[in-house]
Amino acid sequence: MRGHLVGDEVFPPLPGQPRQERGLPTGTGAQIQPRPARCLHPGQGQAHQLRTAAADLLRRRPQAGRVLIVCGKGNNGGDGLVMARILQAHGWRADILFAAGEKLSELAELNRGRLQGLDGIGLIAAEDLADRLKTGYDVIIEGIFGTGFGGRLPAGIAAICRLLNQSDGLKVALDIPTGLNCDTGEADADTFRADLTYTFAAYKPAHLSADGKTYCGEIVCLDIGID
Repeated sequence: MRGHLVGDEVFPPLPGQPRQERGLPTGTGAQIQPRPARCLHPGQGQAHQLRTAAADLLRRRPQAGRVLIVCGKGNNGGDGLVMARILQAHGWRADILFAAGEKLSELAELNRGRLQGLDGIGLIAAEDLADRLKTGYDVIIEGIFGTGFGGRLPAGIAAICRLLNQSDGLKVALDIPTGLNCDTGEADADTFRADLTYTFAAYKPAHLSADGKTYCGEIVCLDIGID
């Protein structure tokens, strides 16, 4: 089967069902470190598993629609940008919000650059979020902080999460919902409430806690391989 041509890349055909979660390891955020190739090339490391996550999402939502992707400035935000590119290749229209500003990590910046010139990709500002949410999104993907979060959410991020939590659409978190400490399970009052969480490499302690499951919804664990 041929892949999808996106810019100067070809996405291989999306993989089949995600691997069974049974038997995958658990570990703290510090213990679970993916390979350095994270997000760089489809079919390698985390990018391959993001395609697996996208394939699962497309099975759940087979008709192309509108997706909002809320990104942080680090690698979790870069994951969101990879998801935007894959979904766009399958006919989805994506709005992207940079929740923590537009100064991104190297890998996130690389993946932002790969969105240039793609039809159906738009950027929105935080001040426009409430009005955009009123128009409705089929899916909302949250990739703001990931496993590195601890403490209280900054006021601006908390306000964004409150709006997202009040909106319709399937809510998807990448790795861990923003506001939830992946090691302790402690949650900020405005933690993103996901219907579905795709986590990479292993379940973190928060995924297995009673409070964590409240915020994570259904959890799909994808093995990325740990050196």
